[in-house]
Formats: sequence, structure tokens, C-alpha cells
Amino acid sequence: MRKILVPTDLTPIAELGLKLAVQIAKKAGATVSLVNFTKHPFNKTFTAMGDANTKQIEEDADLFTIQLLHVNKQKLESLVARYNKDVAIEFSIEDDDFKKGIDVYLERENIDLIVMGTSGEENATELFTGNHTEQVIQISKCPVISVRDGFNINEFNNIVLAVNTIDEDKIVSGLRSLHTIAGFFDARIHMVHVLNNATESVQKFTEYFTGLAEATGLKKYSVTVLEAHHQAEGVMMFARQVRAGLVAVIKKSHDKLFHIFSHHFSDRMVKEMGRPVLTVNAEPNK
Repeated sequence: MRKILVPTDLTPIAELGLKLAVQIAKKAGATVSLVNFTKHPFNKTFTAMGDANTKQIEEDADLFTIQLLHVNKQKLESLVARYNKDVAIEFSIEDDDFKKGIDVYLERENIDLIVMGTSGEENATELFTGNHTEQVIQISKCPVISVRDGFNINEFNNIVLAVNTIDEDKIVSGLRSLHTIAGFFDARIHMVHVLNNATESVQKFTEYFTGLAEATGLKKYSVTVLEAHHQAEGVMMFARQVRAGLVAVIKKSHDKLFHIFSHHFSDRMVKEMGRPVLTVNAEPNK
């Protein structure tokens, strides 16, 4: 792992992503890339101003933009100064809005992991919650961690991975990505499958996922097959039992999350448990 991306809107919530990313970077020997996306602040507002002097508006807009970028640069420099002990942190301000900018950035840069702070709440006033995290998960080919306040890096020695039966090569690919991250913490990966109905065979699924773990080369792992009324509740219950510091799910394809979970699973896990959630891309590397 060489580079960890932390998108930031320079709020305390976004700073949570930097806090965790720095700790992972120290373990992995990686560089943290702290990126703010700031587009021209006036944009189409000008069309509603009627008789206003266009030239003056453009000059004012340029001045406002320069001042805004200067303030953001100072905030980024302050964050770097606080967190760059024993870890390399680079920062930049991308000239675009978040939705388009993050897509372009990921296409341009070689990112190995993305860490994003979130409150776990659907709050329209917070830039880095809900929809933005989901946008990144949908487009990213690398793993994405969403984190809220209260995480414990010392509990990352236990990682719970929710698994189900999709193409074996996709599961193995996802396991390999998770195995790399788990290695930084000498972590045990607890693979958990929640039965869809009481007629399914515990032994069958245990043997199936054990075989995949062996094919991936996992050394420290367990396989648990359990019953629960709801799959998300089953995973959360087990994660609490083993004191997991991180919960992982697998993204089935480039544009669809692993089908046993809704796209709100990560937000719910973060909100109800306070655990960081790692979403792993299941597509084999090409």
C-alpha cells in the first residue's frame, strides 16, 4: 500500500478520516493524500442578478475564490502540521465539485485505500455523510473505509467480514484486498454468513467459505454460519461478540453493492455500532 486518499471538506467530521488514515499509514508505510474539492463559489448565481455589472461580478468572484482558496490552504496546512508525525502527508485543492472531482481524481491517481469521516447520520448540512460516501463506494475500484468518532484502532486485530455466495473469483479477489489490510494489524478475519432460511446447511456453507479462505491463503481466520431474523442484525451481533474494530462488506461489481446488503448498510453499521466499515471491491484486478 502506497497512497491513502482522504477527501475533506475541512470539517471535524471529515477530520476523522484523516485521523484513521494516518494510523493506517504508519502501519503500512504509506503516504496520505489529503484533498479538498473547491469549485468556483458563484457559478450560475450570476444569471439571476439581472442588471448587475458582469465585469465587476467576475472580478468579485475571482477575489472571493482566491480568498477562499487561501483560507482552505491554511486549514490544510494546519491539519498536516498536526498529523504528520512519523507519516508523510501531501495535500491539494482540486478545482471541481466533489461528485465530478472525486471521479476525475481517482482516474488520475493511483490510490490504494480511501478513508472518509462520517457521522453515520443523514444530515443535509454535512458534506461528507451518506450520499457522498456512497458516491465514492460506487465508483472506487479500491477499498473504502467510512469512520465516525469513537473508533478504537487497537481493536482492528479482529475484523468481521460479511460474506455470501457470489462468484468465487470475486470473493477471493475481495478477500485478497482485505487480507492486505488485515496484515498491517496482524488481524484475524472472521467470515460471517447469515442463513437466508432454516433449511440451508450450516456445514455446507462452512466448508464453502473455508475453502475460499484457504484458496486466498488466509492464515488467521474463522468461518461462522449463523441464523438471524435480519442479516445486518446478525452481523452486528457477531461483531460485538468478538469485539471487532472493523467490519467489512464486499462490493459485488463496479456499480452495485454486495446484494445481501442495502446501500445503507455501511451507514447503519457506523451509526449503530460506531465501527468503521470497509467496503472492498470484489472485481478481480485487471
